[in-house]
Amino acid sequence: MTVRARLGKILQAFASELTELESKIVQIINERVPGLSNELLPEWERDLGLPDECSELAPTQSERVAAVHAKYYGKYDGQSKDFYIQYVADLGGLITITDYTGSTNVFRVDNSRVDRDPVQGVDGARLRSKGSIFKWIVNVYDTGEVSIDYLICRFDQLKPAHTQIIWNDLT
Repeated sequence: MTVRARLGKILQAFASELTELESKIVQIINERVPGLSNELLPEWERDLGLPDECSELAPTQSERVAAVHAKYYGKYDGQSKDFYIQYVADLGGLITITDYTGSTNVFRVDNSRVDRDPVQGVDGARLRSKGSIFKWIVNVYDTGEVSIDYLICRFDQLKPAHTQIIWNDLT
């Protein structure tokens, strides 16, 4: 047997081990990302305070991974419609939100007023009164990787205190 043949057999013996090592390295790299983690999912959940009352509604592995990903990467720095639409989009879903003030009037910054006295009869003054709320009509076209129950619970946790959400499940 030649030196080249011996060297080939030695390298072939190491090749399978190196291939396995490479796959383990890729797996470890994926485990450090919350949305790709499976082996370290319990540790990610513990670090992020999950499961909470909403993520208990996410019983499957993929829903748990989505909840961890959403909480880790969630930018909870806004209470606008766009924040919630993007939140659902990050979970792979699609919603639209229509907002109303009072009973049926759309609140517009350039038209509606909240700085006038109700005695003056200016529309919008009711927003200062006790019990005034904003209403959001949420049309759900796709929930993505989570259930509609999860979205309802999470929105109730994150929504502005003065907002009532009405859900239209179109899925």
